[in-house]
Amino acid sequence: MKKVTLIMVLMLGILTISAQEKQRDSKDAKHKTHRKKVGKKGMHRMAQFTPEQIAVLQTKRMTLALDLSDAQQSKIETLNLKNAELIQQKREERKDKKERTKLSPEKKYALANAKLDHQIEHKRALQKILSKEQYAQWSKMHKRKSHTLKKRGMHNAKDRKDRMEKKEKTMKS
Repeated sequence: MKKVTLIMVLMLGILTISAQEKQRDSKDAKHKTHRKKVGKKGMHRMAQFTPEQIAVLQTKRMTLALDLSDAQQSKIETLNLKNAELIQQKREERKDKKERTKLSPEKKYALANAKLDHQIEHKRALQKILSKEQYAQWSKMHKRKSHTLKKRGMHNAKDRKDRMEKKEKTMKS
């Protein structure tokens, strides 16, 4: 009787462990497929387009969302083109830097200051082009977008670097 009870307990333990492993594997598989879907829609989807194409696409999205007039469309397309060219220029500068050196605090401050100055200039230009209602709607959309990026952790370069290092380590294993 004792042997039968011992065998039953061992069988129950083995079944429980194997069921937990299957659940964990299925959760991991679902998580990996979800990450793949999100990754393809990530930050680099616009990198494949020229600045002119990016400007046109952004302008059309804004036209749909804000119901822009033809005059507003042309002004915003010019503004979007300037931004897209600046972003492409910065991207190429980062690619050209083969040495990854740490920036001094002064250099970091200068870069952050220049970025914020550009953002302020962009907002002021939009305020001149858009009506008050359109600008309010754009502000709401812009806040939602930046909140989403922060929620995903895209706002912090160190977090991205850490995630990339983890990903590389897991790929090597």
